[in-house]
Amino acid sequence: MHDKIDYSDIHRILVKVRREDIVYLNGIFESYEGLAVIRTIDRWESIVEILASPYFISEVKNILEELKKEIQLEILEKLI
Repeated sequence: MHDKIDYSDIHRILVKVRREDIVYLNGIFESYEGLAVIRTIDRWESIVEILASPYFISEVKNILEELKKEIQLEILEKLI
C-alpha cells in the first residue's frame, strides 16, 4: 500500500516574466534551498509556477516584491 502525498496545503503562485528572465528567477529561488519549487508552465508565454509551503509563503512573497524592482514580473494568479 502506498502513502498518498497531501498537496492541499501547498501555495501556488503563477507569474509572468520575460523569457530571458526565467533562468534568473529560477536561480534566485534555487539559491534559497527548500524555499519553493519553480516550474515553467509555458515557456513561450513565459509563465512560471511557484509552489511553496505555508511556512515559507511570506518569504516567497517578499522575494517576488523585491524582484519586481529588478525585472518585469507580473503575478497572474495567487492560489493562497
